[in-house]
Amino acid sequence: MNIRVNNLTIHYRQTALFQNVGFDVLSGQKVCIAGQSGSGKTSLLKALMGLIVPDEGQILINQQLLTEKSVWQLRKHIAYVPQEPDLGEGLVIDRIRCPFDYYSNSDLTWNREAVLDYCQRFRLNEELLDKETAELSGGEKQRFALIIALLLERPILLLDEPFSALDKETKTIIKEQLRQDTSHTILFVSHEDALLEIADKTIELTALGGKR
Repeated sequence: MNIRVNNLTIHYRQTALFQNVGFDVLSGQKVCIAGQSGSGKTSLLKALMGLIVPDEGQILINQQLLTEKSVWQLRKHIAYVPQEPDLGEGLVIDRIRCPFDYYSNSDLTWNREAVLDYCQRFRLNEELLDKETAELSGGEKQRFALIIALLLERPILLLDEPFSALDKETKTIIKEQLRQDTSHTILFVSHEDALLEIADKTIELTALGGKR
């Protein structure tokens, strides 16, 4: 699934985070969103999700314009993993299963075996599934949030600093998972060399004075 961004401008508190940004992402590409602190990297990901409305410009997903009317339909094609995921309260396994009860995901089938498979791949102890989410470390939350995103089988993955709380060995394992992934279009914000290695291209944002 491809993405086109045309002349996008986003302000924060009357100050432009970035102006006139444009780029194309082809289906299956892996793209790094780079830039200094305050350049609007996270805001760009949120704009692609329809969580922030740009001040100027257009976003097209698979040639369909992102608008107030189309946002809910287009969002079904996107999974977003923030830097500090909020999994909600309760048992980890229940929070992983929760999205499968949503009407928008009614075409998906809950598969515990797939969860266990990802746990093994991502160095997560199966016993964590029966713990409260509040007991998880930051790195464990990041990995479970990524597992949820992958289980939802949405063609576009938006990842905001997905390695920020992971150790070196786990970073390498997940980097290889993403490198071999041919079923998603992936945009990620990261300063990690491990992820930069797998990017097909990099979009550089220039800080104009914002704080997001």
